[in-house]
Amino acid sequence: MPSGRSRRVRRALGYALLEALVAVVVASVGFIGAARMQTLGMKMNSSAQYRQKAVLLTYQMSDRVRANRAGFGAGSYNNPAIGSKTCLSDVAGCTPAQMAVADMTEWSDDIAGQLPGGTGVVCVDSTPSDGTAVAPACDGIGNVLAVKVWWSDSVGGSRFVSVVRP
Repeated sequence: MPSGRSRRVRRALGYALLEALVAVVVASVGFIGAARMQTLGMKMNSSAQYRQKAVLLTYQMSDRVRANRAGFGAGSYNNPAIGSKTCLSDVAGCTPAQMAVADMTEWSDDIAGQLPGGTGVVCVDSTPSDGTAVAPACDGIGNVLAVKVWWSDSVGGSRFVSVVRP
C-alpha cells in the first residue's frame, strides 16, 4: 500500500511539467527579443553607412567647387546641368563652366551608385536646410552654395546638407 509520502510526490510531478513549460515560454520571449534587437541593430548600421556615404559625397562636391573657384565665381555651380564628363579626361583642358557640368555629372552618378534612391543638387540658397528631393527649394539668393543629398532609408534621416563658402 502506498504511503502518504509517495502520494504527495506523484501529485507534485504535474507542477514540474508546468514550470518547465513556463520556463520555455519565458526563454522563447527572450530569444525573440534578442533577435529583434539584432535586426534593429543591422538596420541602424545600414542607415549609418548611408549617412556616412552622403557626408563623404557632399564633401567631395565641396572640394570640387573649391578646386574650380573660377567656375564658382561665374555662377557655374548654381544648379549646373547634367551633361558630358569628357572634360575630366580632356588633355587640352576645358572652361570652368564645362568643368562644373562634368563635376555635377560625375557627382550625380556617384550618388546614384552609392545611395539607394540617391539624388543631389548644388545651388545658391539662403536657407540651405529646406527642400526635398523633388523640390530642392533653391532660391538663388546670397553667396552660400548648398550641397544637398537625399536618399531612401527605412530608419529615417535621409537628407544631408553641406554649405560651401570657397
